[in-house]
Amino acid sequence: MRSKFLRLVLFLALGFAAACSSSGADDGNSADGESSDASLEQSEIALPTESDVPNVPGAPLNPFDLRAGECFNQGSWYDEELERRIDLTAMVDCSEDHQREVYHEAEFPAPGGAPFPGEAKMTEWSTQVCYDAFADFVNSEYELSTFEIGFLQPTQATFEHEVGLHRRVTCYLFDPGEDTTAGSARNTGL
Repeated sequence: MRSKFLRLVLFLALGFAAACSSSGADDGNSADGESSDASLEQSEIALPTESDVPNVPGAPLNPFDLRAGECFNQGSWYDEELERRIDLTAMVDCSEDHQREVYHEAEFPAPGGAPFPGEAKMTEWSTQVCYDAFADFVNSEYELSTFEIGFLQPTQATFEHEVGLHRRVTCYLFDPGEDTTAGSARNTGL
């Protein structure tokens, strides 16, 4: 049981590092605008090029707008002309096929004007918050569940932005054994 939690911490840390290095967030205009879509499935594989843009069902939205209880799909590709990764997040009804479900949101506890705490501290805090909220949503301990945890978290740019001051961490879950699932994981005990 403990090994699944350790895998989670390693998984999220590696996903965080991969997402940061390839997100194109330096201009603040990437579709996800956040430093950590902590799942590795997108960052471990070669991204399709613009001619192979993936079909991402749902209504496109800014991931900052996702709220607990909502489900979404994501896709990525490499735009050769812009020479950067393009990420797309699309919200879908949870009764329809979806890749991920948001189960918790939390604001990082920092006073206005506080500097970004650093990627390692933000990832550590996000991992703990998402882990702690998991069992109440699914009605199963994380270590016994079929679901994995991921999260979206602020970058230094969004955290310290003079207008946005984005401090919210969005926790989501997904089934690593399935491309998509239908229905909510709430109280399933899975």
